[in-house]
Amino acid sequence: MRKRIGQIDYLGLYLKLREKNPAPYAAWLNFSKENLCICCSSPERLLQLDGNGILEAKPIKGTIARGLTKEEDEHLKFQPQYRAKNLMIVDLLRNDVASVSLDLFMSLVLWMWSHMQQFIQWCTIRGKKQPKMSPIDCVRAAFPGGTMTGAPKLRSVELLDAIENSYRGIYSGSIGFFSYNWTFDLNIVIRTIVIHDGEASIGGGGAIVALSNPESEYEEMILKTRAPVNTVLEFQKESISDYE
Repeated sequence: MRKRIGQIDYLGLYLKLREKNPAPYAAWLNFSKENLCICCSSPERLLQLDGNGILEAKPIKGTIARGLTKEEDEHLKFQPQYRAKNLMIVDLLRNDVASVSLDLFMSLVLWMWSHMQQFIQWCTIRGKKQPKMSPIDCVRAAFPGGTMTGAPKLRSVELLDAIENSYRGIYSGSIGFFSYNWTFDLNIVIRTIVIHDGEASIGGGGAIVALSNPESEYEEMILKTRAPVNTVLEFQKESISDYE
């Protein structure tokens, strides 16, 4: 999605996005000289390395709208196509983290809902970093995030490069920090508004498995982008009203 929005309060837009879509790995980057701003409300961690040498990936896969009743919610949780997506990505990231770890352990797949409108399926994968591996080695093993590429990762990236007609830019990349004590924490850039030269763009997509339904996949993509799209439209309308 791309839309001309002109000059607006970029920080105000980001705060509006946080209000509509609270997220644990959100970020705001403003490069005023380049007329570029990134408003990110990501719920997904690419990789973290803590002070005890523990690596953690927290992939999400299987975003669906909540049902109208509790019974519908319970039914939606166990749809096989969503579980298949999650298992594919968990296996891929397990391999990525294991390549730089001594020991590996995973939590059970759990469910949560984001701002009360969506179910998100995720898993936590942890490993003890090998002493010989640097933080850069660890990020190199995990980047780009498997939830953004699919599996097998290398071949999937080659196919995406051949099929997609424009560069993703920072979308599906990563924002985070590296510390002097060799720790780091990086997100995956999704649910994000990128503003450049007065134009807002929002990326979206989804995983395809054998059980996927084209119409359902399209609806899932729209669901994922709903919060940032509505944020842009509502904030632009409010800004015009304030100006008038």
